[in-house]
Amino acid sequence: MRLDLNPDQILELGRANGDKFPRDLKTKIKTILNEYVQKGKLGEAKTIYASLRSFLSCHELIVTFSRQERVHYKRKKLGNEQIPKKEQIYTMVEAVDKVTGWADPLKKLRARSLILCAFQSGVRPSCLVRWHYGLVKEYLFPEIKTPIPIKITGSLDTKLQGYDLPYYYTFIGHEAAQALKEYLEARINRGANLTPESQIWVTSASNSKNKPLDYDGYFRIVKRVTEAAGLPTEQVWPHLLRKAFKKILNKSEIDDDTREALMGHRIPGSRENYFDRHDPADAATKYSQCNFTNTPDDTRDLVEENKDLGKVNQELRELVTRQTQEIEQMFSKENISRMVEEYLAGRKET
Repeated sequence: MRLDLNPDQILELGRANGDKFPRDLKTKIKTILNEYVQKGKLGEAKTIYASLRSFLSCHELIVTFSRQERVHYKRKKLGNEQIPKKEQIYTMVEAVDKVTGWADPLKKLRARSLILCAFQSGVRPSCLVRWHYGLVKEYLFPEIKTPIPIKITGSLDTKLQGYDLPYYYTFIGHEAAQALKEYLEARINRGANLTPESQIWVTSASNSKNKPLDYDGYFRIVKRVTEAAGLPTEQVWPHLLRKAFKKILNKSEIDDDTREALMGHRIPGSRENYFDRHDPADAATKYSQCNFTNTPDDTRDLVEENKDLGKVNQELRELVTRQTQEIEQMFSKENISRMVEEYLAGRKET
C-alpha cells in the first residue's frame, strides 16, 4: 500500500495522538486518497478508504473526516467521453507507426498489443497491466489457437471481491493474439527470460527498462496513440476500450447472462446460480459470434443474405427442373403419337 506502513505501524500511528481521532494517520490517508483521485482512480481510492476504516474499526480505532476534510470524488462527465467505435480502434492500431519519439519498434509492438488486448478482452485497465506470460503461453506458442481464454482471478482484478466472484473467463481473438505474440517474440529475441509469472507488458524507457508497466504508463500510451489517430485526446482514456468491448457484445446475438459474464459482472438475481462459469468452451463459442475483427459488421449480414439468396436459387432450380420434366413428358413421342391419333380420329368423324 502507498502508506508504506505495515499493520502494526498503522495502529501505532493511529494511537499516537492518544484520542479517538488519530490526526497524523488521517492526514496521511487523505494525502494518499487525493493522489488517486487526481489520477482519476476513484474506485481504488474508495477501496483503500473502506479497507482502512474496516481494519481500524476492528482494533477500536475510528477515523472520521469532516465535510471540509472529505475527499471529493469528481466523476468524469459522460458527455466528455467518446467511446471509440470498432473502426476507430483499428485506426488507433494503425496510427501507432505515426507516434513521434517511438523509434524503438518494441514500443510500437507493445502499444498495438495493449490496445487490441484491451478491446478484444474488455478487462479493466488495472487488470490488463497485471497480465502474466502464463495466461497465454500455451495458446500463442508454437501456433496461435484462438479464441484464447483468459482466466481473470482476484489477483488480476481486485473488483471481483466486490462481486463475490472467484474468477471469470474472457477471450482475445486473432488480431490481438497476433499482436501479442509479436511483442513477446520481440522481447524474447532481446534476451528476456520469460517465466509463467513474468509480467507481459514492461517499461522500455532508457532510465527504466523491463519494470512492470503500471496504469499511468498504459494511460500515457493510449493518449499518445489517440493523438496520432486524430481522435480527441481529452475524450478517450483506457477504460473506454472496455466500453467499446461492451458495445460489441450488445450488438451480438448472445444471451444477456453471457454478456455480463464476459464483462466480469455478477449475473443479477438467482440467474447467477444457474449460469455455468466452469465451461469456457461454451463461452468461447458465444464469444466467437461477436465481431471483434477488422471487418465491417454488415459483412456478416451480407454473408447471411447470400445464404438466403442461395436457398432461393436452389428452390428456383428445383422448380425449373420439375417444369422441364413435365414439359418433356408432355411432348414425349408417346404423347405426340397419341395426340396425332386423337386429332386424325376427330377429323374422320367430322
